Amino acid sequence: MRLISICILLLSVAILPYTISAKKATTIDELVEMYNIKPCAQCHPDKYEEWKTSTMGNSVVDPRVLMGMRSFIRLAIDEEKSLKREDLTICLNCHIPQIKDAAPELIVHIGNLVLTAVEAKDEIKREEAKKELSKLNLNCLGCHNLKGAGSNVQPKAGVIYVPDDIDDSAHRKAGYETQKSDILKTSEFCAQCHHCPPEVPWKDCPTLYTTYIENFIHKGHKETCQDCHMKGAEAIHKFFGPNNPDFLKSSISLSVNARPTKYINIYENKKTPAVVIKIELKNNAGHVIPHGCIFSPKIVMNLTVKDQDSKEIFSRQKEFTVGDLYFKGGKSVAMAEWDVTATEHFDLGIKPDQPFYSTFIIPLKTDTKAVDVEVILKYFYSRDEIFTIGETVQKVIIEN
Repeated sequence: MRLISICILLLSVAILPYTISAKKATTIDELVEMYNIKPCAQCHPDKYEEWKTSTMGNSVVDPRVLMGMRSFIRLAIDEEKSLKREDLTICLNCHIPQIKDAAPELIVHIGNLVLTAVEAKDEIKREEAKKELSKLNLNCLGCHNLKGAGSNVQPKAGVIYVPDDIDDSAHRKAGYETQKSDILKTSEFCAQCHHCPPEVPWKDCPTLYTTYIENFIHKGHKETCQDCHMKGAEAIHKFFGPNNPDFLKSSISLSVNARPTKYINIYENKKTPAVVIKIELKNNAGHVIPHGCIFSPKIVMNLTVKDQDSKEIFSRQKEFTVGDLYFKGGKSVAMAEWDVTATEHFDLGIKPDQPFYSTFIIPLKTDTKAVDVEVILKYFYSRDEIFTIGETVQKVIIEN
C-alpha cells in the first residue's frame, strides 16, 4: 500500500497519536474517536475516498455481513448456553479490529444494532441502526496499525506501518512513528482475516486463502492478493471484489458452443434432430470462486433452449458454492455449527486453471427448424444483490 506524498497542511494541527489505553470505549463514538482517521484523510484524500466506498470501509453494514452476523447471533449465541452476546467478537475481530478496546456492554450494543438493522419491521429503525453501525469499519489504523505488524505480533502504539521506506516527517510532526512492514505487500497480510487463526490446523480450516495457496500458488503462480484486488503498485484502496461488477465479470469467462446433430433413438428405431451444447466456465481469479467467509455467495448458471416459436423445450440450472455443513454426530463442542473443526467442507466452486465443462445433448421434435440457446451466469452476492456476470444467446439452425 504505497503511501502518497505526505501532506504538510496537517503539520500545524495538534493531533493526539493513537495509544493503547486501559480505558475501554463504552459507546460507538468513543471507539471511533480512539481510532480517529481524520488525519489520514487530510493527507491521503484519494486513498480515503477509495476506501470509503469499499467493502473495507463498509465492513459492518455490507448487507451480506449484516445478515451473517444476525444469523450468528440468533443461531449460535442465542442458542448456545456457553456463549454470550460479547462473543460476537469472533466476527468483529476482523470486521472491526478496534473492538479489542471496546467494553463488553458496547459489544452487546453493537449486536443489538445488528439485529435491529436486519430484523426491525420499521424501516426508519433499520436505517437508523445501519447509520450508527456505518461508523464502524476496517479503517486505516486497522490495517496500518492493528494488523500492520502481522499475525500474532503485538502492534506498537502510535506506529503507522507502511510497505515502503518513506519520508516520515509528517507522521512524526503529527505524533506518530513510522515503521516499514514487509508483510503489507504479501498475501499473508490479507490471510490474517481471510484465513483461520494460526492455532487452527490447516486441514481443519479450508478458506479463501487455502484455495489461493493450493489452487494457485502451488500451480506456479506468483501474484499476490494485492496484485489483483489493489492493482499492484497502484495500491488502489477500493479493494476490488465481487461487489464491483466490472471486476467480477473479469473473473469468469463463459464460452458456449451449440451445433446441430442427429440423434439415433434405438428404442423407436428412428433418427431425430438434436442439438449439442458445450459450455465452458474458466476461473480467471487466484482462488476458488465464489468464496467468502462462513456465509459464501453462489454462482448460478441457467441454460434455456427455445424452439422457433419461443417455446421452452429444455432448461437446466447449476449452482457453484463453497460451504461448511454441520452434521449431527460430529464433535460435541460449544458452537459446533460454527466451528470449522466440527463441520464437513464442501467445495463446489470453480477452481483456477481448472475449467468447468458441461455438455448437453438434447433431442428435438422432427419439425424443429431452429433453436435459441441462452446461457446466463449470475452471481448472488446477497439476497438483494444479484449480478449478471456472463450471458450469451446462440441461434442454431436445425438440419432436415
